[in-house]
Amino acid sequence: MLRTSTAVPVLVAAALLGSCVHVPTEKERQGAEAHYDLGINAQNAGDVRSALKEFEESLKLDPEFADAHNAIAVLLHLSFDRKDEAEKHYKQALEIRPAFSEAKVNLGNLYLDQGRLDEAIGLYEQALNDMLYATPYIAEANLGWAYFKKGNSTQAVEHLRASVNHNPQFCLAYKDLGLVQDARGDIAAACTEFTRFVQACPKVAEAHQLLGSCQVRQGRASEARASFDACVENATGAPQQRMREQCIRLRDGLGGQGTRP
Repeated sequence: MLRTSTAVPVLVAAALLGSCVHVPTEKERQGAEAHYDLGINAQNAGDVRSALKEFEESLKLDPEFADAHNAIAVLLHLSFDRKDEAEKHYKQALEIRPAFSEAKVNLGNLYLDQGRLDEAIGLYEQALNDMLYATPYIAEANLGWAYFKKGNSTQAVEHLRASVNHNPQFCLAYKDLGLVQDARGDIAAACTEFTRFVQACPKVAEAHQLLGSCQVRQGRASEARASFDACVENATGAPQQRMREQCIRLRDGLGGQGTRP
């Protein structure tokens, strides 16, 4: 009897506590959205620490702001390599908004990085079944890469082709198609995909580097030299310094091959 009588007030107290969960006011929601927007702007400007601070402030004001959970998770994953924290925020975003396909794809990307391929594939497929998902080409490309990592190059090519059919300017899919074809031993097909990579994204230095390296393997030294020159030209700024140096080495390694007398 004593156990029963003392349990009742505890249950009542728990219910009361549950009913006192703070619901953000309209002003707090607006403040959360303002901090979120500032975080996105800082992230786009490359200031990841300021972005992190803004997303944290956003979530203090509105802990149920799914977009802020997704945004801070992307930052923690890609900029700070804090994968465990990122996973928690992705899952919180999906608890709040179960149909949040962008968060599903981003969580899939985290699992892909961790080698959790089946979990990643499942999330990408869920996103692709969402008719309202705005960027299916991203999920298709990442699904293709996940299948490649599993050793299924046929499925990989199928999904990567679907990606560029959705978005003919999606650089990453052309790059991955070239890498998959190269891994299959089809150098001609790889060079074709890297050429498409260059055509779609002519300012991306890596596209020229990959094409040049492929051309070298085909014995096309003159064309490879031109590709490495284009790589050097487009590898600007400090973040591209390593790529620039690599392309200079590759070009200089050709020696006199492909030059006119």
